[in-house]
Amino acid sequence: MPSQPPIPPLLSTHLHYTPPRGFLSLVTSVLGASANWIVLRHIFAALQHPSGDQGQDTAVIVVSWLRGSDFWRDGAKKLVGQNFHITRLCIRSSLAGSFLIVVLNLLHMVYSIVTLCFFAHLLGVQGLNVSQNGSITFIDALQSGLGLQSDGIGEVECSLLKAIDEAKATSSRILLVLDGIDFLLAASEAGVDAVLDTIWELQEHVHATIVSASADFPLIQAQNTPLELNHASLVTSVAHQAKVLWSVRELDTGSARDVSGVLRITRGPAMEFEADGNSSKEGVEEDEKELLYFIAGDSGVRVFERGSS
Repeated sequence: MPSQPPIPPLLSTHLHYTPPRGFLSLVTSVLGASANWIVLRHIFAALQHPSGDQGQDTAVIVVSWLRGSDFWRDGAKKLVGQNFHITRLCIRSSLAGSFLIVVLNLLHMVYSIVTLCFFAHLLGVQGLNVSQNGSITFIDALQSGLGLQSDGIGEVECSLLKAIDEAKATSSRILLVLDGIDFLLAASEAGVDAVLDTIWELQEHVHATIVSASADFPLIQAQNTPLELNHASLVTSVAHQAKVLWSVRELDTGSARDVSGVLRITRGPAMEFEADGNSSKEGVEEDEKELLYFIAGDSGVRVFERGSS
């Protein structure tokens, strides 16, 4: 069982909150510093009942163009070891090309449910108020090639809207995670405007949205090729609409045995705009916070301030 709590104490004020409807978060990473642990802890926080809101069941829809179902299942199992109960993990390969793939995905789904329920029963400890009706739906866009076929970005929007409608049948609050949607832009014929329009359309149908993308220097600041220009335009546009920006990077001074990277949490331009109108700043207590983090061998994460041991 991991040695650290599921949500590091210094992040509790940023993750243990109920965002207003339409809340958009952008999570960026670089090649040497992955942000997957942040996304997993957003999911963990979303499936916990907020205080005084026991009737609001949350469903999480994770769509990934970079990581397959095994990655997310393993991450969920590790969080199970941290008292995280998952009622349902549905592996969906949208519009798979053959009946055999569909059958294999169904068998994979059954295996995931049995495995996660076993670990939740074996390792679950009382004390965390986690939704027993919450669910995680995983759409394996990497395996199915969602959005990479001739229908392109229209296929993505139709498939995800269908998944959202199905989730709404049992849950009143939906968190949508779009993992690596910048890969879709790079690997398909879809333009930046079309991808952005799809994100904004999906955002209208869910309670909160998390978009994860790469922010490496060649992709964001070089802008010498069409790929770099499109990528920078996508990430910048999402950042301007986001309420909170989460970014991880490597240490400026190089690698260290006890530090995995730097985490910066920033209030986004959309939050600043609402703040000028006396709207809530819930979820980000400061304009900017920069912390260090260390990912242990057991996948536990320790977040600490500079200069602390």
